[in-house]
Amino acid sequence: MPNGTTPAPRERGWIRVILALAALLLIPHVPGGPSTLPIVDTLVLLVPALAACCLVGWWAGGSLWLALIWSTLAAAILILPPPTGVDDAYYALARGWGVIVAAAFGVVCLVGSRQPFITRALMGLGLAIVLSLGVVGVARLNLDGAQRVFAAQFAARNSAAVDEMEKDASQVAESFPNLSGMAREVATRQADVQDMLSQYAAPLYPAVLALEALAALALAWALFHRLSRVRIGAPLAPLKLFTFGHQFVWALVAGIALILVPSRDALAAIGKSVLIFFGTLYALRGYGIYAWFISRRVAVTSVAVAVAAFPVSLVTVPWAVGLGVSDTWIDWRRRLKHSLTDGADRS
Repeated sequence: MPNGTTPAPRERGWIRVILALAALLLIPHVPGGPSTLPIVDTLVLLVPALAACCLVGWWAGGSLWLALIWSTLAAAILILPPPTGVDDAYYALARGWGVIVAAAFGVVCLVGSRQPFITRALMGLGLAIVLSLGVVGVARLNLDGAQRVFAAQFAARNSAAVDEMEKDASQVAESFPNLSGMAREVATRQADVQDMLSQYAAPLYPAVLALEALAALALAWALFHRLSRVRIGAPLAPLKLFTFGHQFVWALVAGIALILVPSRDALAAIGKSVLIFFGTLYALRGYGIYAWFISRRVAVTSVAVAVAAFPVSLVTVPWAVGLGVSDTWIDWRRRLKHSLTDGADRS
């Protein structure tokens, strides 16, 4: 094992990390989440990712105990039976994806130790997809099988949610007989909305799986650098500095091209997943540029409102994607910084 780098002070600021952890664990369970997110038990993504970070940190001279503890927890997730009411096939897919992503990310961290987090994460996700396809090929599995598993899981979750809504409607009817019709109508409409969301989400599970894994990797990275004094890379930059390689704009072009291929439903589904994944990254980049121009508090508040309010998102998300994509050629932050510097020099 190499000696590693000189121990550095732990990263400070637990509040935002705790809020991010709460979001990763709780958002999949809010209304709409179980109908659209393939993995709601996000610990199966987070724990292996944190174990991978700790193992890379140990290799760089960090704590062996930290690596052993989190590796044991990751192994426990693999060994323990699925929670009550959770389908075995779904839980096997979720755990398998979590382990493959963590392993791929760990390998990338060891090989590309000088790369920033986002580059490592994207390379790790790419390697995880290749490994997953290899497993599918070796085991002679059907790629549509995963979609059917998640579609069945969405249906089971929606059914459970409908049962709860019907119970609530019955309680409302008992307490307020005049509102019984309205309560049942609301429950029926909510069930229809959930089914519609699941129908759209099932074919796009690769993009959402990758986004969930990326969020888990980012949180694991932040947690590790607060638990350990060994650095395996630079800390996560704030949103206003978020960027990534300009070459990924070609992924958007490829996604559009796949969608436009006539009479190829499978390629169109892949193209849509590519667009959703990289479109989300470019939207974050656009929001980051927005946050760079104004105060962080105003930026965070406005972005949170835009995400929470669906009609507002219909306007702000495309705008953010466009701003993020245009940054490939314009580099808004550097351009404005140079403008401000030139103005200060003239004065």
